[in-house]
This record gives sequence, C-alpha cells and structure tokens, in this order.
Amino acid sequence: MQVIVSVLFGVLSTVIAGKCGAAQTTELIEAQEGDKVTLECCTDPPTDLKNYTLTCTRTDGNFSGSNQYVYSRRHGVENPQPQMEQYKNRTHLVLENLREGVLSLEISPVQTSDGGQYKCFIVTLKIPCHYTVTVNGKRNWTEVLVMTTASVEVTTNPDEGPKKPPGWIIAIVIAAAAVLVVVAIRVLWKLKNMRLCEKLRGRRDEEVPWEMENLRTKAAESDENVTGAANGQRNLQQ
Repeated sequence: MQVIVSVLFGVLSTVIAGKCGAAQTTELIEAQEGDKVTLECCTDPPTDLKNYTLTCTRTDGNFSGSNQYVYSRRHGVENPQPQMEQYKNRTHLVLENLREGVLSLEISPVQTSDGGQYKCFIVTLKIPCHYTVTVNGKRNWTEVLVMTTASVEVTTNPDEGPKKPPGWIIAIVIAAAAVLVVVAIRVLWKLKNMRLCEKLRGRRDEEVPWEMENLRTKAAESDENVTGAANGQRNLQQ
C-alpha cells in the first residue's frame, strides 16, 4: 500500500518546485504541460524580503531588455517593470514565504513556451538563483497507469506470492458487512409492515361503505314496517 501511494504521489504531483538556488549552481526543473512550477530562491540566514526588490527574468538569448521580466517587485509593490505578455495572469508570488527569507514564484499553468533559462534575483542582497525549466507534453494518463502498475510489479517479490491484508482490515470489512446486512433486514421489515398496514387500511375502507349501506337498508325496512303497521291500525279503526 505504501509503495502504491508513493508511486502515485510521485507520478501525479502537479507542483514541481526548484530547490533554493545558489549563485554558482543551476537548478534543473522538469514539468508537464499544465502543471505548476515553483521557482525558489533563499537567503542564508533567513531575511524578511517583504519590502525588498525582487525580479525573475528569462535569460534565454531571445529575451532581453524590457522583454525579459517574468515578475518584478520593488519595495513591496508588484510589477514595477513591464511583465512579458505570455506570463500575465499566470504568475503568483507566495507572500507568506517572504518573511522566511524565501522568494517563491509560481507559474501556472505551465506552457511549452515556458521552457528555458530563468534567473530570480534578490536585488537588495545581490543573491541570484538560476534555473533551467523543461516542459514536456501533456500527461498521458494511460502511460501513468502503466508506469504505476510496472512499479508495483517490480517492487513485489514474485516468490512471496500475493500478500494477505492485515487481520484488522479483514475484521473491519466483516463488521461493516454485518452492519449493512442488519440495516437491510430492518429496512425490508419496515417496508413489509408498511405494505401490510396499507392493505388492512384498504380493506377497512372497502368494508365501511358496505356496512353503512347495510345499516341504511335495515333502517328503511324498519320504517316500512312501522308505516305498514300504522296503516293497518287505521284501517281497523275505520
């Protein structure tokens, strides 16, 4: 289980973060199209960068002058330099990290045109960080599943055979199944009682009109008998 979770986490992760760079090194960052890339540059010791001048630029040969700024910030104000059109509405500086002395610039979603050379510069402290970003095509989820399956197969010893789940997992499954069975029986029992009550109620509704009609018939016959007796008595008196 731990192997599967680790593989999925590594394959499906959408955040590719560059380590805190240094002046003499270049961080290599590989991403898939549509992912989020984070460029990070740190101070040592940590220094609050909230009001510092910060810039991130493209250093490829085709980018220069004003057409190189991915992001810029001066004395707490964003974008004092004109931002490149292709990065507008796709960059975000993590302000919470500035207090910890970390410049964290997120680019999302990443495009294939974002692949290239970058430089993040803490101008006030003269700390540069360099990156090389490689952007691959969109992730093929069929390949992801194949990679995950292959990784699991490689890490499994075929001689050991399939591993049984722990006993506590089996106990939980059995208990859950028992609870479901009990609930199902109670629901069916209630439904059966409800249907029986409906049938009895229907029979009562049918019997009541018949009894009323029977009572009316008896009352009418009684009235006729009384009327006949009265008429017979009048005839005798006459």
